[in-house]
Amino acid sequence: MKVFVWERIQKVSNAWHPEGGLVVFADTENRTRELANQEEGCKLRPEEKPDEVREVLGGEEKVFTMLDAGCC
Repeated sequence: MKVFVWERIQKVSNAWHPEGGLVVFADTENRTRELANQEEGCKLRPEEKPDEVREVLGGEEKVFTMLDAGCC
């Protein structure tokens, strides 16, 4: 299992400020993109490459979105 981290993507949610960070636990980057794009409002584009990828022991697939609060 790996953890893929994007510090900032353009469309992580349908919130007023749609940008934000993304952390996904999955075996491959392709699976990571599938999982992320299944989240409501998240659109991880092919040109958005992860800022960090690390191996982790055990665990299961999981997606964490971190919304940018912007000025609010």
